[in-house]
Amino acid sequence: MRRNASLIALVAMLTPGVAFAQAAPVAAPAAAVAEPDAARLASARQLLDQIMPPATREAMIQSMLTPMQANMRQGIMQSEGMQKMLGDPKAKAAFDQFLAKQDARTGTMLRESLPGMVDAMSRAYARRFDVAQLDDLKRFFATPTGQAYVANSFSIMADPDIAAWQRKLMSQAMTHMQDDIAAMVKDIEATQQDKK
Repeated sequence: MRRNASLIALVAMLTPGVAFAQAAPVAAPAAAVAEPDAARLASARQLLDQIMPPATREAMIQSMLTPMQANMRQGIMQSEGMQKMLGDPKAKAAFDQFLAKQDARTGTMLRESLPGMVDAMSRAYARRFDVAQLDDLKRFFATPTGQAYVANSFSIMADPDIAAWQRKLMSQAMTHMQDDIAAMVKDIEATQQDKK
């Protein structure tokens, strides 16, 4: 029973929403960041509107998220411990329901946070590129090659090679995490015994 609880805790840590939120490294708090130049910020917002047209933003993000969620789910399911636990139809039904809830929560979170993401990306571009460089990027994204890049860049995560890499990585993470959790449970149980 304790092993199943450990596996459930592990799956909770590796659900798509959590994994997506933790994809970028969290930097230590830094000194105040300078406000981007107004002209650069305006140009960067135009670029973001070109790269991610407002009418298609949600679909673009979903086209990236859906294969990532499927790959993570497959990676989790390949774990020997998960396969054993999910041999029980009730456990599998509970797990499927859990993942569906996490997928829905992640989708809602992304939809609600899109304006903030676009604003943050605009500021990031404005800090890294001057107006002339942003104009060069806008010209590039207006070319057929630039438009092809925009059309395909978000769905690239669905590529079979990337999907296979994600599944392998998730499977490895699950294997190591199960061993680490088992060791941690033993350590905690030992400290509990010491208190008695």
